[in-house]
Amino acid sequence: MEVNNILFIGTGGGNDIFSTMLAMQSLWRRGWRWKNAAVAGVLSPFHMHTTLPTHIEGMVTIKPETQRFLNRGLVMGSMKKIGFIDATVSKMFESNITTQQGGLVNIRRTLGLSLSEGTAGLTRVLKALAATFDHTVLVDIGGDILYRGTQDTHILSPMFDACVLRAAVDSGIPCTLFEAGPGTDGEMDPEALEDALKKSQAQRHLIHKDDMTRWEELYKQWIELVRPGRTVPYTIEAFYSGDDELVKTYRARAHLGDIRRYANFEQRISTRLCRSYFLIDPHNASNPFAVACTDPEDWFIKTQVMQGHTNNEANLEYMLRGHELLQFLTPSPLLQSDDRRFLIETGLKEMQQEKTCQVALMLQGDIAQIPDLAQRGFTVLSKGPYSEVRAL
Repeated sequence: MEVNNILFIGTGGGNDIFSTMLAMQSLWRRGWRWKNAAVAGVLSPFHMHTTLPTHIEGMVTIKPETQRFLNRGLVMGSMKKIGFIDATVSKMFESNITTQQGGLVNIRRTLGLSLSEGTAGLTRVLKALAATFDHTVLVDIGGDILYRGTQDTHILSPMFDACVLRAAVDSGIPCTLFEAGPGTDGEMDPEALEDALKKSQAQRHLIHKDDMTRWEELYKQWIELVRPGRTVPYTIEAFYSGDDELVKTYRARAHLGDIRRYANFEQRISTRLCRSYFLIDPHNASNPFAVACTDPEDWFIKTQVMQGHTNNEANLEYMLRGHELLQFLTPSPLLQSDDRRFLIETGLKEMQQEKTCQVALMLQGDIAQIPDLAQRGFTVLSKGPYSEVRAL
């Protein structure tokens, strides 16, 4: 493939935007060529960002000085600043470190794509970008974008990947999904990934050692001290390992203010799968969470309420809904029941006493476990399988 302009999108947030580097190197080695490239990450709708707007609504420019803040403190006027890997990647691109390095050529911009209007908004953005970019590459490391449904029992962060996948398909743009490091995100077992890759008609290609080495060098120089994570280092370890499988401990996380709760589990990683990358037509990737939606709440209802509650990016987070701040008071089902109950009770107490938000979305099963909400000063508006709870 030879194009003038190409866009690489890290689909899952986190270090996926950095992992576009591995995709660039691998595709360049395969014979793909482009004159100009840009990379984009997905902006969490549960955070505020100090970004630069562009001529396309729903897309912003990311600079090294871009900052990110939790929505949690928005009502109280004391939002907490948190790390932002996309700004580090922008800084990396503005250095000379990537110039003319086997595919890392002519990287012009670092962009941020909003999910605040769900797949509907992102679809509009991708259609507008088609006027500039001849081809788009979706980059996922780990494999959760290939989630198959409830048989995959420890999915951790399915929302962003699923929304990008659906928007790319709905937009009709020329697009390729680049998948590497299957299983290193801790979300799907080797057998599940083999099945999903087969059903998606994935084309398998070996990763060149020089490309993995260069990616590892960039990771250690730019990313490791800022956002180490698990997916990238485990992908690197699996590539070089002489064992057939790695067994790693992962955890589902729940953060509520300063409170932390975790649920650990073991994940098997196939090193054979991790020595290759896979090219997939996004239309062939069947993900039941890749639903059309108008905002994160709509996505949550269509997937977590109507299909089955999983660990996901929205749990315990806060999003703006008009002039209100809504909390998804829905702790991960992977947590112990006592931890889930404690987090729900704490969230209700904070809403009532500290005014952390105006409304909380709760699942009906959890409502049934919390007695006498009305007597405790809350109103409950039932919407079938979920409810909206407010403090009086």
